[in-house]
Amino acid sequence: MPHGPAVRTIRDVRLENVSPLRLRLLLEVQRRGSIATAADACAVGQPSASTHLRTLEAATGHMLLHRNGRGSGLTDAGKVVAGHAARILALLDEMQDDLETLQNGTQGTLAIAASPTASVAVLPTALQRFTARHPGIAVSVSEAPSAVVLQRVAQGDVDLGIAGETRADFSVERWTILDDELVGVAARDRLRLRDGRVELGELDRNTVLVGPRDSSTRAVTERYLARAGFRPSRVWEFDSEEAILHAVRADLGISFLSRLRVTETGRRGDVVTFRVAGVEPMMRSLQLIRPGDRELSPSAAAFAAAVQPAGSLEGGG
Repeated sequence: MPHGPAVRTIRDVRLENVSPLRLRLLLEVQRRGSIATAADACAVGQPSASTHLRTLEAATGHMLLHRNGRGSGLTDAGKVVAGHAARILALLDEMQDDLETLQNGTQGTLAIAASPTASVAVLPTALQRFTARHPGIAVSVSEAPSAVVLQRVAQGDVDLGIAGETRADFSVERWTILDDELVGVAARDRLRLRDGRVELGELDRNTVLVGPRDSSTRAVTERYLARAGFRPSRVWEFDSEEAILHAVRADLGISFLSRLRVTETGRRGDVVTFRVAGVEPMMRSLQLIRPGDRELSPSAAAFAAAVQPAGSLEGGG
């Protein structure tokens, strides 16, 4: 049997024909379901988009799209290429940001995802400190539940995240910024309180208003209450803490939120905060979320320094 380099039976990808525009077109077809709408999103004509996608198919040696009268979708090979395309385009965007920062000193972009509590308790002060040092960097901020923040950082959708403690398993690093207590919140006179505490039996006569399942606030609250043997009999789920606060003010039920989040609300006098008798203080940490598998861009590194995490590193993923 002859020896030597193995002969490849799968044709090589012709990298010279794999361009960012073609990769972006493929991703837009996946998102929008047709070549026509993908062409509009990429500001090219439909005939040109079709030609680019056929060239990409020839370059990879695989059929990437299936076409029918209702539109277009990705084949299994197309989905594989699209997954790599998203990472390639994200790296190219990072390269452009780094070059702009290198050229202009304080220019660049920064994308941050923050949980609702972090958006109120951490982000304003951190951004004030950051923009004072780096006024030329454009910042975009999105709000999401804590587990979603971790996911977006791990996937490279954003540069950094700030979120509440969560057990979600993603490839990220976490630095504790500060400790936070979750407290009960209710409309004034709704509960019988003694020294700022409510008994479990009294608590169970109320509807408990909770956030989405991937919320750190909800997960930590449920963990502490379960340790005390309490599971609420009536639960209403909301998609935002702002909606929960409106429902509490309307006397629809009680909830548990960050003390940092409800301090201003409590000063209005229409709600009260409380702890639960027999349940230890519900403590959790707010954390800076960094990618675990890639270096920070100059803009992200500058923001991480401005946040000045005080705690220790926790691995993730």
